[in-house]
Amino acid sequence: MKILIVNIPSGTEDGPVGDFVRDFYVPMLKRNFGLVMNPDTELTFRFCDWGMGPEEVAHYRYLDHLACRMVFYACQHAKEEGFDAVLIDCYGDPMLWEIRQALDIPVIGLGECAFGPALQMGLKFGVVHISEPNIPESEELLHRYGVIGRCAGTVPLPGWEHELVPGTPEVIDAFLAAAKKLVAMGAEVIIPGCSVLSPEVRFAIGAEDRFPNGITEVDGAAVFDLMSNAIKETERAAAIYRAGSGWLSRKNLFARPTRFALDCAEHLLADPGFHYWDVV
Repeated sequence: MKILIVNIPSGTEDGPVGDFVRDFYVPMLKRNFGLVMNPDTELTFRFCDWGMGPEEVAHYRYLDHLACRMVFYACQHAKEEGFDAVLIDCYGDPMLWEIRQALDIPVIGLGECAFGPALQMGLKFGVVHISEPNIPESEELLHRYGVIGRCAGTVPLPGWEHELVPGTPEVIDAFLAAAKKLVAMGAEVIIPGCSVLSPEVRFAIGAEDRFPNGITEVDGAAVFDLMSNAIKETERAAAIYRAGSGWLSRKNLFARPTRFALDCAEHLLADPGFHYWDVV
């Protein structure tokens, strides 16, 4: 099984983003996925030169929205490239429903696939988000997916405005402070709402001396393993699709466009010249 993971950080392969991806981000994701992934699953991590840029871009909605095109073009031809499924590696699920409409193969988003398993783990969950400006968008997702009534709250990482550095003890301390606040609000399950934050927490990166087994609970509340759940859901959807069973409704929301609509939109679908690069 081959899975394409479309990542949100963007930049050139030979620049700071490339260094971050190779030295920290992809090894951390592989470690997290490896906890549960099938041995024969092959992963390709795709990054774009153009798009989201630094994390701060994602804090501002209109910039985030304009950059989302990169996600579509990065996986537009995934089936033809031999992939069995696509995982959009961002808790905000950028263009998830739109890309799911466009592609034949399963397309999974971190946020959407988190809520079902989280609700099996406890009555109410809470979300630790990477910044305060992201909270309105995060709460919109809860309404979209019909789970707002089971959410105890969404809080940002303390210190987010000071650009917490990934892989440092400050990130872990900020997460714990936010999680404790959510537990006091009634959360029984804590979702780290970010593809960087969640594996950092799972392995307590930067604070391994205090948490040698990672962080899996806070004050008795379970910490949701966002990445492990996402890769298993992607494998599940790909297996269902391979078996020929129905995995998605093509009625209304995910209806495929007509030939006429595609012909009219040919200029929109044409290669815009965005360059991407892969890490395996």
